[in-house]
Amino acid sequence: MMFSFENEFVTIERIEVEEIPCLKIRAKGSQGQMPTVIYYHGWSSSKEYQRFRGVSLAAYGYQVILPDALHHGERNPIQHSDPKMMEEYFWKVVLQNVEESRALIRGLVENHSADPQRIGVMGSSMGGFSASGIFVHNPDLKCLVNFNGSCAWAKSEEIFRKRGKIPSADPSHIAVLAQYDPLQQKEALKGRPILMLHGDADSSVPIDCQRVFYQKVSSLYKDAPEKLKFQEIPRMDHYISTGMLEEAIIWLKKYL
Repeated sequence: MMFSFENEFVTIERIEVEEIPCLKIRAKGSQGQMPTVIYYHGWSSSKEYQRFRGVSLAAYGYQVILPDALHHGERNPIQHSDPKMMEEYFWKVVLQNVEESRALIRGLVENHSADPQRIGVMGSSMGGFSASGIFVHNPDLKCLVNFNGSCAWAKSEEIFRKRGKIPSADPSHIAVLAQYDPLQQKEALKGRPILMLHGDADSSVPIDCQRVFYQKVSSLYKDAPEKLKFQEIPRMDHYISTGMLEEAIIWLKKYL
C-alpha cells in the first residue's frame, strides 16, 4: 500500500531535476542550504512508495530527495513482475541511476538548496546497488547507507548466474559493470563513511555479496575503522526494519 498522508511538520513537493521526477521532503519553515539525502528505491518501487521513509528522515533535519528510477514511477514503467523484464532492465536501470547522478546532484545544489558539502546517498535493494555506484563516482558525497543492496556488482552478477536467478547481465554489460563496480573502484572509497545493513536470510540479494565487499575494503579503513560498518541482521529476509532505519539516522547524524 502506498503511504500518501501529509503532516503538519514537513512539506512534500514534486519536482523535476534534469528531467528526473523526484519528491523533495523537508521540514516546514526550512531555509538556506540543507544537508541533503538522496534515497534510491528498489526494483518495482517508486518515489511515492518511499514517502514514509523520506518523511522519517526529514524529521531529523535533512532535505530528502526521492528520485524515480528509469522504467519506474513516472518514467515509462514496465511490467516489473515479469522475470524477463528484470533480466533485461535491472542493470540498465542501475547504470542509468549512476550515469545521471552528477547532473541530479548539480541540479539539487543549484536550484534546490542542497548544501554541496553535506550530501549523502542511500538506497534499498536495487537502490542500494545504485547508491553504492553513485557514491564511488561522486567523490564529494559525504556518506553512503546501503540497505539490502550490493557494493560488489561483479560478485553479485556471479552469484545470480550460479543460482540461476535474475538479474543476469547481458554480455554487453559485463565490461560496463566492471567500470562502475564499487569493489573494483575501491580506492575511491578510502576513508569515506559507508554503512551496510543486510538481513542474513536475504533470499533476493544474497548477503555474501556484502561480506565479500567488506572483507576486500576493510584494509582501506585501517586508520578509521569506525567509518566502515557492516551490520548483519539475524533471520531477516529482504526487508528494512525500524532498527535498520534508526541505524541509518545515527550514521547520518555522525557523518552528514
